[in-house]
Amino acid sequence: MATTTEPADGSPDLLDDAREALRTEHRRVGDEYGAFRAFLGRVASVPSEPIRTDGGAGPIAGSGGSIGVARGASAVGTAGSSSAGPPAGSGLVAVRDAYQETVMSVPHYEIEYDDTYQRSVAEECGPELAYALTRGSRFHAECKRSLIDRVETAIEERERFVETIRSETESVERAASRLAPIQSEVASTARTDFTEDGFGTLDAYRARAEALIGDCDRIATRRQRELACYERDLAIDGDLDVPTYLYQDLDATYPVLATVGTVGDRLDDLKRRIERAMAHAS
Repeated sequence: MATTTEPADGSPDLLDDAREALRTEHRRVGDEYGAFRAFLGRVASVPSEPIRTDGGAGPIAGSGGSIGVARGASAVGTAGSSSAGPPAGSGLVAVRDAYQETVMSVPHYEIEYDDTYQRSVAEECGPELAYALTRGSRFHAECKRSLIDRVETAIEERERFVETIRSETESVERAASRLAPIQSEVASTARTDFTEDGFGTLDAYRARAEALIGDCDRIATRRQRELACYERDLAIDGDLDVPTYLYQDLDATYPVLATVGTVGDRLDDLKRRIERAMAHAS
């Protein structure tokens, strides 16, 4: 019998909780996608400024940073107070205002991130670009190009993650639709008084229980293949995998496997009851 490897209760509401977590994350990532698109448009309209030749800020070497959808990831770079920043009237102020009015204004920002401007751009853009945006004196052309490149990457990351959430939603729905009739049949059969049945009837019950165990094994096997695809194709913030990220607030990291494991355990118990009754009937 294929079972989950993590401790979980597999309660009837677990898959409903997983669906709700997916709906919430889909909405949040969609909001972030829209916010970064709006921010990109704002940045494109900010004029770049000439590089100072009197010892002021120079060009940016590049940008970096990891996927920004991973909640709880530690920010990299400067973490000074939100009051520190570029001089009033510069293009950097326009960039900061645009960022705060788009990316930092998504409905879930305070709950999910609650970062200052400095910490947020460090997480999204990498420490070098973040330093130029928050401590520099000019929004020069190199800085603008680097920022646009990084924002386009952030948009692409969220596009890919939305597709992952859609695939995960389809996977959960498919597993739930296959598990529902099995759960219903197990619950119904478990109420049977096997002491009143003959050997032939009991043997039929056992064969049916074994068939349902096989169905659970196939559901678990398909689910494990899908999880392996996520692990191969997309990791969030390094080692954080998709289910760990999506279901971190649930009682189980792998709700489908947890539910399959619970149903399988009940089938195993049911089969043992039937076999004990068969032993007495023979």
